[in-house]
Amino acid sequence: MRSVKCVMTMMLLLALGTAKKAGAQHLVFLFAHGQYASPLDKDFKNNYSYGLGAEGGVGLGTGSTFFMGTIGYSYFKAMSGKDAGNLTFVPIKVGVRHYLLVGKILFIDANAGIGAITNRATHTSESRFTADAGAGVKLGPLDLGINYEGFSRSDPSGFASWLAFKLGWRIGF
Repeated sequence: MRSVKCVMTMMLLLALGTAKKAGAQHLVFLFAHGQYASPLDKDFKNNYSYGLGAEGGVGLGTGSTFFMGTIGYSYFKAMSGKDAGNLTFVPIKVGVRHYLLVGKILFIDANAGIGAITNRATHTSESRFTADAGAGVKLGPLDLGINYEGFSRSDPSGFASWLAFKLGWRIGF
């Protein structure tokens, strides 16, 4: 987990260092999104009513394709009367965003990485594979998107998943 944080920090510093040089070419952008998460898979949906979170990151690229680096934080509210405790989820991901139309308005994206998951009731923490795929629209400096997201789990085995509705700002490009 520590090495992933180091890589993400280096990517952010590289992006910030090149942003001034590449500003006229629009090769770099920074973003911050808020999100509402609606649990999907049976086990996750039966234990958690919703999630709230935020993410930030950097995009580096040319033309219509950008490589992305993202770090986030989400809080999942456990349903009352369940043994499951509230969860926090901190993902660090890398991925790709591709714009579909001239004018770079519509995009699709996919990301994967490691997520630190902490159960607030049991005070247990673990790191798990995480991934997402989605689509969105760029409206001026705003990003609006929807992603299918989740993380692998061991008990019960499978993929804890949710739909994330995202809204946020983009600086650059």
